[in-house]
Amino acid sequence: MIFHKSVFCYLFIFATVFSHLAFSQVIFRDLPNYKLNSSDQLLFDITSSRDIISLNGAWKVYTADDKKKEKVMVTIPSVFKGEGEFVFEKSFNLTNEQINNHKISLNFFGINYSADISVNNAIIYRHPGGEFPFSLPIPRDLLKSDKENIISVKLFYALDALNTIPLKQRFLFPHNFGGIIRDVYLHFTPNISITDFNFKKEIDVKNNKAIISLQTIIDNKEFRKIPDSLGTKSDFILKAQILFKDGVSVITSEQNAFRLEPSKRIEIKNNLTIASPVLWSPDNPFSYLVRLELWQGDQLVDRSDKSMALYNLQLSENNFILNGKDFHLYGVTYSASDFQYGSLSSYERMENDLTVIKHAGFNAVRFSRELPHPYYLRLCEKLGLLAFVELPISNLPENLAASQNFVERSKNYLSGLLSAYSSYSAITGIGFGSSYLFSSDEHRAILSNLAGQVKKNRNIITYASFFDFGYQEINNLDIYGIELLNKQPDDIQSKVENLKTSVGSGKLFIGEATYIVNIGQTDGYVNKFSYEAQAKFFDDMFSFYEENNLSGFFVNTMYDIRGDYRSIVCGYNKDNVYNIGLISEDRNQERLAFKILSARMKNAEKVTIPIGSEKDDAPMIFIITGLVLALLMGVLVNSGRKFRDDASRALLRPYNFFADVRDQRIISAYHSLFLGAIISLVISLILANLFYYIRNNILFERIILSFGSPDLIAGISYLAWNPVKALIWLFIISVIVMFLLTIVITASSFFVRTKVYLSSVFFTIVWSLLPVVLLIPLGIVLYRLLNAGAGNIYIYVFLILFSLWMLYRLLKGVSVIFDINAGGIYFYGLLTIALIKLIFFVYFEVNNSVFQYLKLALKQFNIFG
Repeated sequence: MIFHKSVFCYLFIFATVFSHLAFSQVIFRDLPNYKLNSSDQLLFDITSSRDIISLNGAWKVYTADDKKKEKVMVTIPSVFKGEGEFVFEKSFNLTNEQINNHKISLNFFGINYSADISVNNAIIYRHPGGEFPFSLPIPRDLLKSDKENIISVKLFYALDALNTIPLKQRFLFPHNFGGIIRDVYLHFTPNISITDFNFKKEIDVKNNKAIISLQTIIDNKEFRKIPDSLGTKSDFILKAQILFKDGVSVITSEQNAFRLEPSKRIEIKNNLTIASPVLWSPDNPFSYLVRLELWQGDQLVDRSDKSMALYNLQLSENNFILNGKDFHLYGVTYSASDFQYGSLSSYERMENDLTVIKHAGFNAVRFSRELPHPYYLRLCEKLGLLAFVELPISNLPENLAASQNFVERSKNYLSGLLSAYSSYSAITGIGFGSSYLFSSDEHRAILSNLAGQVKKNRNIITYASFFDFGYQEINNLDIYGIELLNKQPDDIQSKVENLKTSVGSGKLFIGEATYIVNIGQTDGYVNKFSYEAQAKFFDDMFSFYEENNLSGFFVNTMYDIRGDYRSIVCGYNKDNVYNIGLISEDRNQERLAFKILSARMKNAEKVTIPIGSEKDDAPMIFIITGLVLALLMGVLVNSGRKFRDDASRALLRPYNFFADVRDQRIISAYHSLFLGAIISLVISLILANLFYYIRNNILFERIILSFGSPDLIAGISYLAWNPVKALIWLFIISVIVMFLLTIVITASSFFVRTKVYLSSVFFTIVWSLLPVVLLIPLGIVLYRLLNAGAGNIYIYVFLILFSLWMLYRLLKGVSVIFDINAGGIYFYGLLTIALIKLIFFVYFEVNNSVFQYLKLALKQFNIFG
C-alpha cells in the first residue's frame, strides 16, 4: 500500500513541480475611483512654500525582457498577481520656473519588491526591497522644461525562501503582491530650504514640563543672482515654534540668525520648553504642531510643519506606565487586506478600519506581517492608538538567521523602516516579527543584533514574539511576546509562571492570540473552530491576561485576511480567505468574539457565550462507502469458488500464486478488474479519512508549507475539506496509478530474459494488494478513532507496517513474474523509491530550502531538536 500511496503522492508532486515551470499570466489590479488625499497637508508636507504634483494615474508598463517594448496602460497605485521583472514609465512636464526655483524630490509611499529608478534614462536610486516609503532628490540637470520628463521604474518581484523580506513560506500572512502599490508624487521645496528636521522629546512628569530638542539642517541651493534689497543675501533667520493644533496659537518659540552661502548647508539646534504640556493618550489624543520658518528679512523663504504627540511610555516591573500612570495595553494586529487588492486600500477604508478598532476599545495596533501606509500612522495619532511597527518576518529558519547575508539584509531593511517612519509620533514600539524560539542561539543572536541597531537610533520599545516558553535573556529586547495559536490559555499556565519568575510580568505580553475558525457558526463553543469557540477563546485569553498581570495583549487579527496560500487549517476557500478576524472581510459582520472583547475592554455588561452541544462531524460518506465496499466484496467472494481459491492462495501462498500468473495459468480478468476497483476505492477511503482528520493540524500545514508550493497546499486543502470529492479523485488517481505502474513494470521487464505479459503485471499488482480489502472496517471508523485521540500513534504504526507489507508483496510478486532473484528486485525497487524521493526533495531544497523550514517546524512542535 505504501508503494501505491507513494506513487500517487509522487505523481501529484510531479504535476505540481512542472506547473511552476509553466508561464503564469500577470494580472494588474487597481482600486476604482482611488484618490490621493492631498488635503492632509502634514502627511504630504504641504505648506505655503511647499507643494506636490501627484504622479498617480496612467502609467505604461512592459516586461523588462521585451525588446519590442510593447507597452500597456496601467493605473498607479496598483498591484499585480504573479512574478517577473517589469518596467513602469510615467511622463510629466515641468516649467522652467519649477525647475530653477525648487528642489524637486520623487516620493514613493511603497513599492514591492526591488527596483531601479531612473529619470530621463539616468538611474538615480536602486531600491533593495521593502514596502517602506522613501524619497529621492532629483538632480536639477536631469530635468527638462522644453519637453516631457520620463520616470522609469524597473521593478522586480518574486519572493523566495532565502533572500526576501517577507520570505516565501509564510503562515497566515496576508496577500503579498508586486507593483507600485502606493502613492507616487513630486515634492517641491524652495532652493533655500529646511532639508531635514527632527525632534526629540523629553517629558518631565514631576516638574510638569516638556523639553523639545530640534535638529534642523538648512541647505542653500540658490545659485541665481538675487537683488540685495534686503541686506546681505546670505543672512537668514530660523524661527522655531510650537503651536496648538489649530496652527495659530503659539505656545513657545525661538529664533536663530545665521549666514548661509550658496552650495552650503548648516545644522541648527534648538531647545524649546513647554510648561504644563497637554500629554497625548488614547483617551485624549492631543497633538501639537512644530513649525519651522526660514526668513530672509521680511520674506518667508520656507516653512515646514510636523505634528507632535507628547507622551511618556515606560516599562515597570509589572506593567506599562503612560504619563506616570498605570496603563493596560489592549492591542489588535492589523493587516490591510482588501479583497483581491491586497494591501491596496483607499484613504476612506484606512480611516474606517482604524476608527472601528478605536471604538471597539483597543488602544494599540500592531502592524504585523506587512508595513503600514504612512496614513495609518497619522490616523493612529489622531484617533488615539499606539502604533507598533515591525519587520514582516515569521517562522525564520535558524540557518537563515545565522546567515551573514540575511542579517545584513535585515539590518538594511530595518534602517529603511526607521528612516521612513521616524517622524510619526504614534509609533511606540519597533518589532522584529514572530514565532522565534528562545531555545535557538541563532534567533537570539539576530534579535539582539537588530534590537541593538534600533537602540542606537531611537529610544523606543523593542519587542518580538516567541513560539516557545524557555526564556533566555536577549540583549536590547525590552518586551517578550507569548503566542497563543488555538491553545487554551490554561494549558500554558505553568510555563507562563516560569516565564514570569525569570523575566517579570511587566516584560511579558501576549504577542498574538489567534483562533482559527473553519466551521462557521454553531449552537455553542463546545464545537471547536466555530465562532462561538473563538469567542470563548478570547474571553479566556482576557481572563488569563488579567490573572497573570501581563503588560498587555494583541489579538490576531481585527479583520479576516486573504493570503497567498490556500490554508488547510482555515478551511478550503477559493479566495484564500483566512477566518481569523474579529470582523468579516467585508466589514459587515461583527462576530461574537468582537462583542466579547469590546465589552471586557470597556468594562461593560458581560456578553453570554452559548455552550451548545457538540456535533458529530464525521462524514456519513465514509460509512456509506465502507458499507458499499463490504457489499461489493461480499458479492465478489460469493461469485464462485474460483475467486475464493485464488484469494486464499494469493494471501497464504503468494509465491505459488504469482508463479501461476507468470505461467499464464487461468486467472479471471473479471475478478481482477473488479478486485482492482475495490482496492482502489479502499485506498481512497483510507486516504480520505486521513486527509479529513489532519485538516485541523497546524503542524501538518506547516510541514506542507515548508515546500513553498501554493499548488501543493491547495490540492491537499481541497482533498481535506471535500470528503466526497476526495473519494472520487483519490479513486480516479489510484486507478490511474495502478495502470501506470503496470506500464512501468512491464517496460522494466525488457531488462530480464523472461517474457512478461502486460496482463501478468496487472494481475500481480492487483493481487499483491489483496490484503487492502481487510481495511474496509477500518475505513468506516478510522476518522472517529483518530478524532477520539486514543492510541493514534498505534494506528499510524499499524498503517505504516501494513503499507510496508504491501510493498514487500508487490516487489516479491514482480520478482516471481520476472523469474529472477528477489534480492535484486528489492534492491532496485527500494532504490527507485529512494531516487524519486531524492529528486523530489532536491528540487524543493534547491528552489525553496525545504529542509530549513521543516527543521524549524519540527523544532517548534518539540518533535526535533
